[in-house]
Amino acid sequence: MVVLLPKPNGQIGGVMVRSIDGLGDQLLLNRAYAGAYIEGPGQVRAVTYDAERTKQEFGTAIKALPSRPATFTVYFLEAKDELTPKSEGEVTRIFVDLKSRPDPEIWVIGHTDAVGTMQYNDQLSLQRAERVRDELVSRGIPAGSIEVFGRGKREPLIPTSEGIPEPKNRRVEISVR
Repeated sequence: MVVLLPKPNGQIGGVMVRSIDGLGDQLLLNRAYAGAYIEGPGQVRAVTYDAERTKQEFGTAIKALPSRPATFTVYFLEAKDELTPKSEGEVTRIFVDLKSRPDPEIWVIGHTDAVGTMQYNDQLSLQRAERVRDELVSRGIPAGSIEVFGRGKREPLIPTSEGIPEPKNRRVEISVR
């Protein structure tokens, strides 16, 4: 049994369903709650579900699914490991999301703009990531669930020439699974 569920934003993907032997019937599911039941070798039958029927039959399995991955970004003042005032408030929102996840895997990845040497930016990006990690740990997130990385100026959001400051590149990305 395969049932195509809509994404949280309502968008629909698609999936081709074939029997295990790959011979015989096949069915393209590309509408919300479209379903396919594989009855046997070469036999695929279309079935129709709706949100309520899906919830009744698969609710337990759906609730057991892990939370969807999330990504957050906070920004830093130039040449510092200090968050911008706007990003200070964002940390609380990130923390609330993290606390709602039973066993999160968290990557904290620091970045810099193109001002300064490679060595300087590698160190600064790591300091920024460690600062965010420390803030999350101080709020109760287990340190063992957080991995920290520094990328320096290697992965800018906004490409610039060497030596050009760009606020959107001075960031830490928090990736949660």
